[in-house]
Amino acid sequence: MKPAMFLRFDGVGDSLLTNTIAFHYARENSRRVFVATTYPELYRGTPGVTTLPTKSPGIAIQMAKFLHRIGVVDSLVYLSYQPSGPDAKMRPLPGHILSVLAAKVGLQKAPTYPVLFLSQQELELGALPQTGKPWIAMQSTGITAMTSNKNWFPERFEALARQVRKRFRIVQLGLRGDPPLESDLDLRNRTTPRQAAVTLASCRAVICQEGYLMHAATAVGTPAVVIFGGFISPMESGYAVNENLFTELSCSPCWLRTDCPYDKECMRRISTEDVLTALEKLLASRKSEPTGSTP
Repeated sequence: MKPAMFLRFDGVGDSLLTNTIAFHYARENSRRVFVATTYPELYRGTPGVTTLPTKSPGIAIQMAKFLHRIGVVDSLVYLSYQPSGPDAKMRPLPGHILSVLAAKVGLQKAPTYPVLFLSQQELELGALPQTGKPWIAMQSTGITAMTSNKNWFPERFEALARQVRKRFRIVQLGLRGDPPLESDLDLRNRTTPRQAAVTLASCRAVICQEGYLMHAATAVGTPAVVIFGGFISPMESGYAVNENLFTELSCSPCWLRTDCPYDKECMRRISTEDVLTALEKLLASRKSEPTGSTP
């Protein structure tokens, strides 16, 4: 049977979900899957999946169409779940992103969790040092290129970090320009997405916003407190093993990319105390140390 071709370029979290769909599709159909991607590292080691790395989505799309036309692959699917383009209006989804993508490629059973195949060597070399206190991973903001409505408030993350650090070691993940937190290890702009997942694997928990860190933590078996607010709902992208802080308002989930007309009321209603309470609840239900589990 000829391989299938999937395409996904933007969004590191969405690329991890594409890896998940490609893995399950390859296993269910006993066929290889080619994936054109700008994040090939997330697919490394995934059984049945071969990447076509690219820095130019336009060229990759043309190559994929050519391979389809000459019969090297017999199907070509772009794994999107919302309209594309800077002015495209997004709408709430009928189910979880994984279910939407699974239906798009014809999977009989949709996966419920993301997968990322890390080697034992990666986990051992990237393990955080033993310090006598468990590690908690945190971020202070998210990528705003798509929207700022997914972001909580840096000052609340800062206040939260001061409280969390009384009992735990904190490792901060993110980009160079993210506001600094009071942490024990600052890894902003010092990890690739794959290396960030390795770091998460040796943490007791992660406190983050909806996005890549949430997906990666779930993939490696590290529980998360996820600040959703109201842009997207846990039903659409969350996981039941986590503590998901979602604000139900008449406008949520909104999927609004432009400035919120309500001054992000959904985020303002989530306090640092709410996050601390969710962390306590999460840790009480997960007594064991992190295992860095992979599929």
